[in-house]
Amino acid sequence: MNSTIPHSRRRLSRQKGQETLMFGLLVLFVYTPLLLGMFVIGMNLIVNIQVNNMTRDLANLYIHGTDFSAYGAQQLAQQLATGLGLQFPTFSSTAGVPNTNQATNTATSGNGIVWVTQVMYVGATTDPQCATVGAANCTNHDSFVFLQQIVFGNSALKMQKDTALGYPTGATLSTSGVVSNPLTDSHAALSAPNDAVLDALWQTTSNGQSSLVDGQVVYVVESFFQTPTFSLGTAQTLPGTYARYFF
Repeated sequence: MNSTIPHSRRRLSRQKGQETLMFGLLVLFVYTPLLLGMFVIGMNLIVNIQVNNMTRDLANLYIHGTDFSAYGAQQLAQQLATGLGLQFPTFSSTAGVPNTNQATNTATSGNGIVWVTQVMYVGATTDPQCATVGAANCTNHDSFVFLQQIVFGNSALKMQKDTALGYPTGATLSTSGVVSNPLTDSHAALSAPNDAVLDALWQTTSNGQSSLVDGQVVYVVESFFQTPTFSLGTAQTLPGTYARYFF
């Protein structure tokens, strides 16, 4: 009687090691990218949480009177952003004397940029704000205007994400970023698209919400941080984190 055992043993001998090879390929092409992807997403999530917490803390400080045009306040923001790579140059000097306030303190290094902005809603020409300058002179009635804007960090990041409020370009600003004539200077008004965004947020009565009234002020802090160290080759999972808080 013939036995099939020798034949089976020969066949198993030829197949020896295939399971190890298949497992190695599975680890290399499936599990390793999966684990790396989980790591990248997890680290970006940590950055996202830190950016949101930092932005909320800055907004809370801002509404309680912190002047972020001062170098000390910007250093405090840098400490709150520890690990995120917020960088900016030291204050410039005038006639050898260091400036005490600087509304724009940007360079092209670092991983973050911060915008600190104060806007006000100006009501109709018959409302108190316009009455202070005369109805005929109240250019920015029925719109949002800039009262102050401060920017510090890496200005190159504006190409990836810019402020949602715009800039008071052309308006007269002090060294601390305060707009000189917010009611009469047309440059102090938010652009039509940005004004429409704030109208949709604040000038509505939907869901029982009350609209802002003449002279009400909104304190806004925005920040954007890129995460270049947490990516998989050229396919970066999250190119950056943007956060915005209103008070």
